[in-house]
Amino acid sequence: MRTGGEAAQVRWIAARIAAVALLFVGGFAAVAAQAVRLQVLQADKLRGHGEDQWRRFVELPPRRGAITARNGELLAASADAPSVGASPAALQRLEPGDQARLARALGMDLEQLRRRAQRGSKFVWLKRRIGPDEAKAVQALGLDAVALFQEPRRYYPAKTLAAQLVGFVGDDGEGLEGIEKAYDEALQGDGARVASVRDARGRSVLTEAPAPEALLAGAQVELALDGGLQLVAEQALGKAVAQARAASGILVAIDPRTGEVLALAQAPGFNPNLPRKGGLLRNKAVLDTFEPGSTFKIFTVAGALESGVLMPTDTIDCEQGAYRIGGHVIHDHKGLGRASAARILAASSNVGAAKIGARLGRERLRQTLLAFGFGERTGTEIPGEPRGAVPFPKAEITLATMSFGQGVAATPLQITAAVAAVANGGTLMKPILVRRVVDAGTGAVLSRNDPTPIRRAVSRETALQLSRWLEGVVSDADGTGKRARIPGWRVAGKTGTAQKADPLTHRYSVDKRFSSFVGFAPAEAPRLAVGVFVDEPRGDVYGGEVAAPVFREVVEHALKSMGVPPSGEADELAAAGAPAAPDPAPARRSTPADEPSPGAAIEETAARADGEGGVAVPALAGLPARVALRRLEEAELTGEVTGSGRVTGQSPRPGQVVDRGARVRLVLAPPRS
Repeated sequence: MRTGGEAAQVRWIAARIAAVALLFVGGFAAVAAQAVRLQVLQADKLRGHGEDQWRRFVELPPRRGAITARNGELLAASADAPSVGASPAALQRLEPGDQARLARALGMDLEQLRRRAQRGSKFVWLKRRIGPDEAKAVQALGLDAVALFQEPRRYYPAKTLAAQLVGFVGDDGEGLEGIEKAYDEALQGDGARVASVRDARGRSVLTEAPAPEALLAGAQVELALDGGLQLVAEQALGKAVAQARAASGILVAIDPRTGEVLALAQAPGFNPNLPRKGGLLRNKAVLDTFEPGSTFKIFTVAGALESGVLMPTDTIDCEQGAYRIGGHVIHDHKGLGRASAARILAASSNVGAAKIGARLGRERLRQTLLAFGFGERTGTEIPGEPRGAVPFPKAEITLATMSFGQGVAATPLQITAAVAAVANGGTLMKPILVRRVVDAGTGAVLSRNDPTPIRRAVSRETALQLSRWLEGVVSDADGTGKRARIPGWRVAGKTGTAQKADPLTHRYSVDKRFSSFVGFAPAEAPRLAVGVFVDEPRGDVYGGEVAAPVFREVVEHALKSMGVPPSGEADELAAAGAPAAPDPAPARRSTPADEPSPGAAIEETAARADGEGGVAVPALAGLPARVALRRLEEAELTGEVTGSGRVTGQSPRPGQVVDRGARVRLVLAPPRS
């Protein structure tokens, strides 16, 4: 039998054993709970931490799509370029000498480098998208504090060519001006993430093939611009602006049949590779408005002809160059007595235009200008494009000044597009800057801009009569546009010289003018409509002196490069069945002979807009050229011949109803033996 002391000792041992057992149970429970937490509750998180020690994702940046001219000339593209980044803390630890050498290698100010080292972030860019020489200089320093990274860089191989139209991008790759901004979403490519693993030295090794570069690239944007014509236009315009000591110059060239903008030049230009080193970045042809001056007389006369208040045989008393309206006197550069509308245009009489405008009246003048596209955007998709201004002329003097282009505002593109409507027979076409957008990976056409008639501005008869009068502006011995003459080709056009209003006082300046010449050629079958605008020339300030010679140089080059036969020869070639000059690439897209061409679409739309009776196109297949042309003449249609022999195709198709005077394309081929 145990004593009390022994019993107490046994109980103490049992208590100690129980305590130890409880500790073990508690320990095992804690271990089990931790195991559940780690292996069940936090399994995914910890697995990710583990994979992060050896697995990485490489970010593949997007590649911005290219911009090209219609002939494939590259205007904007992207390539990888090195950028220099660093840890601000590591920069601060560099020796002063190393900091100075790094600043010299990057072409930076030392204080600028040190300011970036003071930033509280973990990473800072020192200089982005540097050249190869700078990259080599940085690598040669062997500094652990800095690193080189590859980033896509936008470059412009054509340099200043069409710079204001193409635009440029910012450091983050976002379009800031021009087509780069208008089509930024389409041009931006899609980035990708590619899995990789890290080796023992921490280097990334891809575990799968990267996405093809074409799939990362944005869409390719193809402009309607013709690179060769654009170059000639920029050279001629730049020379004229320099000689006239002008503030700037603008040139717009449009195919009047399709509305495609074949050249859009501006002087002075700039290099989009270095956009911050001077030059005019703004696309003035699309974004800036001016008072056009006497070129607007074209549309005043067109409206008077169309409404029947002016007949070709009418004469107007031009008051010998001084015409009083209330307290105002309108003056002419050269006084005229009684003169025809043709003479008023050739001599550019303000008095004559004012009196024709009075015949037309307030409402009809404004409606005529609106019909020609003034007061509305042209629809180019360039951000910020203005409507211009066509106010209602409440006062008699306002009606008079609007009749010769003062008190209204329009962009150079609007003015040229309106003149192109006269050239093509009276139909206003939508100006086309971009022909199509193409997927870089598949080549599929994502969108395209086909020739689009907007409305019938005037009838074909009015447009043809006006064209004949505008020829006199150039061909008459004392016509204001005689310096636009091109040997061998008939040219129609109009000069303009407008005083500029001071933006503060709203008074017209004595020595600041906006001088211009707009026209088209060949006058009998226009292939090109061109507007030349010179802002604030000095010395010779008239449009016929400073702008018309630029028109002549550019259009003569274009007609020769297109292979357009001199005026008079085309009809002789067609009558003889000889092949006419082929359509140039800048002028139109290829169209199957048995399908309606853009020209046919213009005629059809115009006929519907007029509500006038048309004529059905006769079937001409198998006929010789001479007989086919005679059939078209009998049907009051005009023939355009390509090839020689007999008719194998025609557009518009047989039986299609078109306007009287519409052009029918005939494709000829020799008969098979």
